[in-house]
Amino acid sequence: MATVSAVYAVQSYVTFEVNSEQLVESTALKNQVIANNLIQNLDLFIDKRISDFQSLEKAKEIRQILQFSNEEFSKIPDIDVYMEEKTFSYTNYNRYLPFVTQAAEQKHQSELSSIIKNYDQTYGFDFADEFFVTNAYGANIVLILGVSDYVQYDKEWWQTTKSNGVYVGNVQYFPNYDSYSIPLGISISDEDGKFLGAIKVLIGLEHLLSDFISNSIILNDQNKQISLLDETGQIIYSNGIKFDDNNTVPYSDRLTNAEGFFEFELDNSNHVLSYAKSTDPKTGLQWTVVIAQDKRNIIESLDDVRNSLVLPSVIGIIVTVVIGIMITIFVSKPLEKLTKIYAQMSSGNFDVRADPNVIHEINILSNSYNNFVASLKKLIQTEKDLAEANVKVRNERLTAIGELSASMAHDMKNPLAVLKTATDVLKRKFSGQDEKVDQLFSNMDDGINRISHQIQDVLEYVRTTPMNVTKTSLVHMIDNAIRSIQIPSSVVIEFPKQDIEIECDQQKIEIVLINLILNAVQAIGQKPGKIIFNTRDVGDVYEIEIENSGKPIPDDILPKIFEPLFTTKLQGTGLGLATCKNVITQHGGSISVQNGPTRFTILFPKKVNVNDLEKDK
Repeated sequence: MATVSAVYAVQSYVTFEVNSEQLVESTALKNQVIANNLIQNLDLFIDKRISDFQSLEKAKEIRQILQFSNEEFSKIPDIDVYMEEKTFSYTNYNRYLPFVTQAAEQKHQSELSSIIKNYDQTYGFDFADEFFVTNAYGANIVLILGVSDYVQYDKEWWQTTKSNGVYVGNVQYFPNYDSYSIPLGISISDEDGKFLGAIKVLIGLEHLLSDFISNSIILNDQNKQISLLDETGQIIYSNGIKFDDNNTVPYSDRLTNAEGFFEFELDNSNHVLSYAKSTDPKTGLQWTVVIAQDKRNIIESLDDVRNSLVLPSVIGIIVTVVIGIMITIFVSKPLEKLTKIYAQMSSGNFDVRADPNVIHEINILSNSYNNFVASLKKLIQTEKDLAEANVKVRNERLTAIGELSASMAHDMKNPLAVLKTATDVLKRKFSGQDEKVDQLFSNMDDGINRISHQIQDVLEYVRTTPMNVTKTSLVHMIDNAIRSIQIPSSVVIEFPKQDIEIECDQQKIEIVLINLILNAVQAIGQKPGKIIFNTRDVGDVYEIEIENSGKPIPDDILPKIFEPLFTTKLQGTGLGLATCKNVITQHGGSISVQNGPTRFTILFPKKVNVNDLEKDK
């Protein structure tokens, strides 16, 4: 019995070791999501600052001042000599103090300073260490704050800003301000996109990382060490240290993916490191957030439970078995489920929730996950609601139009049948007595047939019926389509040289052929012409071509011809080709059109699986 108890004790110990690894993995995934959220917030913050400064570009007054300044500079005979004479540095400790003192430029200085002062009150530009504006010649025409050279056209930031529109530099130490900052350049252009000048701002690292540091302090209280690294692995922020020039993390070569986690020894202890990189191409910072957590701290919550199970296991086999079962039910499976839930969340599924558990520590993990995922979900809920509302309105409109069209078309068929019958009775009674009356009967038949065809177009488009798939000859269906419509004697139809048998709903495919033949006949008009059918065997599909010698389709409407209700014909409904596309898609195929000559191409699958298509539909 003691041996069996010992065996179960060992089994319980091993079970908890496995659960500990699962807990470590789930915690690492959670930290990975937190790191991803932190770096995204940092990207959004920088994007917001760039957008704030870009708002200056739209100010009409600033554009006018820069345009006037550029015109004055264009009149200078030797611009290089002028710029060299003006090259100096000036320290400005008073905001909105003009930089250039010459009378010719003083007017622009005061006006531009006043405009930017108003923007300062709106967007809060007082966080900057340096703030100035240059014209298109790279001359510093107004220094709002800080110390700056007059000539800027030979600087990397100015050239990059002029070429790309935005410049975001690396963190640098600026001795004039005794601070670390990021240089930011914003291009200013006129309404036609012509380059007028540029803004340069130094954003202090303290301001840039204010929210990030606040979040880091909170996470440090949870035994999590937060680090922000640049693309070389150099520390930008970690444990209160901001941008240590000589401190590069030893694990930088492990940060190879956009996000992930791994184990690494730090300070003689095994740590789990989760990370996420910046993926915003607009900022181009390529920074990485790393969350390090001591592995021992992660599994401490299971230590008491594990120790309490080992000792009672020696009492007897029954107690050991019961405890083993309880561990499996209340610990192993919940932890395994938590791991799967975290994996789903990291893949973007924020709807899954963790169930409560009787074990306090696991219940803490579950509640922590639920609270965390709820916070993340709120960030994207507003945008989702807006998108869903737009889709719902569009679907409701299309549904209402479809139901109304189907109802009207169905109601019109009965009186149209009465007119058809009445016309036939009158023809039998009065036909052949008067040429004018016979012509009138012919016009009535044409009108009734035209309305009947348009009603049929509407019903075929809005009515979705189950497919009756059979193997049918294409030549046979073409022949049936030709027999069901009137084709002028001037139009010659060439059947495909090689007949094929396709799995399809014969009635639906004949409707497609009728619509395509009628379209070709209308394109040819009164002149002699041809409609040519061709087939080819292409792997898993048949290629069916319907070519006609009629007028080409104008290029501007070619992409729209399969859209519902789009037509260029006075007597058309705009549903014929839309119906063709619906039917071919319902069979799992595709239809396209091209000019030179006008040719419709259908790619039709050799094997049509009705069940799969119904599910997709």
